[in-house]
Amino acid sequence: MQSLWKGGAAGKKQQQKCVDGLAGRFKECITEKNGTLIRYDIIQGLRKLYDVVKDDQVKEKALELIETEEDIKYRKKYASLWRVK
Repeated sequence: MQSLWKGGAAGKKQQQKCVDGLAGRFKECITEKNGTLIRYDIIQGLRKLYDVVKDDQVKEKALELIETEEDIKYRKKYASLWRVK
């Protein structure tokens, strides 16, 4: 899970598939046993992809996903990955 973002750095088409796939996984994993850890890894992967490609669509999608988190504690944890480095 933590290295899936690398495929998205190969090109624009791969980037879009990667972002869409991770977003879908983010939405479906909430009911699983370690769903919050999976979600954290997904947001972290989107951050790493953004750091490489510098595409604002990746950032917007990640921030959009973070906003869907209902638990404030986890929303803050996910958002911490997107603070200015």
